[in-house]
Amino acid sequence: MKTQYSLFVITVGILATSCSGLSIRQNRSDTPQVLKVAQGIEAKRYPLKNGLRLVVIEDSSSPTFAYQTWYDVGSRDEQPGKTGLAHLFEHMMFKGTRDFPEGEFDRKLEEAGAEGENAYTTHDHTTYVQQLPKERLELIIRLEADRMKNLVVNDASFATEREVVQNERRFRNENNPDGLIYQEIYGLAFQKHSYRWPVIGYEEDLSKMTAADAREFYQKHYSPNRAVIVVTGDVDADEVYRLVARHYGDLTPSQSASILVSPEPEQLSSRRKTLRLDLQVEKLMIAYPIPSQNSEDMPALDILQMVLSGGRSSRLQKALVETGIASGAYAYAASSKDPSIFLFGVTLQKGQKALSAERVILRELERLSQEGVPSQELDRAMNLVEFDYFGGLESNSERARFVGHYESQTGRLENGPLYFERLKAVTAEQIRQMALKYLKESRRSVVVALKKAQK
Repeated sequence: MKTQYSLFVITVGILATSCSGLSIRQNRSDTPQVLKVAQGIEAKRYPLKNGLRLVVIEDSSSPTFAYQTWYDVGSRDEQPGKTGLAHLFEHMMFKGTRDFPEGEFDRKLEEAGAEGENAYTTHDHTTYVQQLPKERLELIIRLEADRMKNLVVNDASFATEREVVQNERRFRNENNPDGLIYQEIYGLAFQKHSYRWPVIGYEEDLSKMTAADAREFYQKHYSPNRAVIVVTGDVDADEVYRLVARHYGDLTPSQSASILVSPEPEQLSSRRKTLRLDLQVEKLMIAYPIPSQNSEDMPALDILQMVLSGGRSSRLQKALVETGIASGAYAYAASSKDPSIFLFGVTLQKGQKALSAERVILRELERLSQEGVPSQELDRAMNLVEFDYFGGLESNSERARFVGHYESQTGRLENGPLYFERLKAVTAEQIRQMALKYLKESRRSVVVALKKAQK
């Protein structure tokens, strides 16, 4: 992996139905669907016969374009004993192919003036991103198509990248209290589902992994019918389609069956874990089960998230930070393919106790459940969500991430505008009902991180 960063999308609540704000026309297989993304932003979707989907947004305001490839595979699709394989394979994609030896991919992009070359793996998908001058369109199409079909996965390159990932894991998890706490809260909140293990995997699994495992993973998941290509910027959409069809059109779709992910059983009682770590202050994480991103409840959960921790006027800011209990606090509704978690995180001030912060959060949730959300507070949360939503459509790369997220992870780009319409319709009573329905004390998982005992 080059670097890893969080997806910019606010989180989504989606219903897979049509939206009146969408204009769609489709006559032949090579005629694009024309989709309204937002006011003044239109996308064209081109399906290829081998299952590859291409989405293009034309914007000539800058002589550049963003190119992103979204693969429908993440740590969610791994098996016990093979954790971390999706992320490790992301590293392998920067090695050599039959046509371009190791190092040539990066060298050619650097010579072409590429910026923002990156890749990241999440629970649900793996994404490769670049930004280039408009004259270099065919170059990146040729390079990405080549590594989709011709990657060389040998023992030597695999061993090198496995060690890189092991070092990354030590830095981000074993030697990083925040990373370790985050790993532990997922491991506590999930008992059966593959979300329970970290995206980067477990050390013992990575140690046993082989190049043969990576080759099998490549053949199963890196195919045109499991990918979405998004191009945004100073391009002609029909030309992009012609070039993509030329370089990707002969790639064979994968016939492998999708992984059957174990569903998470209903949580019937609270869970708790205490860690002793090398800390200067105590830390706290609390997780509550919530539904998947296609649930009709997700828009209200997103607004609830903003009420609790969106900006300086949010409830957690006032109750925890302004009172001197914590230096930082947040709430986050994870938006995932499968049911996930609503997460609270708190970093305490020196001398303050995590248990105190926990009591404050429970008190705030109880108050919200009983009193609801005043109209002024709801309006403020709505404005913040709307600002973030449209802020995620300003640049080529941000638009590409928006499109890639909805087209790849939810199956339909149309779900993005639909989500925003659902979001604007959320009421104060719906938010109160979400707190009552999901943020129950009996359904929570708690990780408390304390300083190591003095010797």
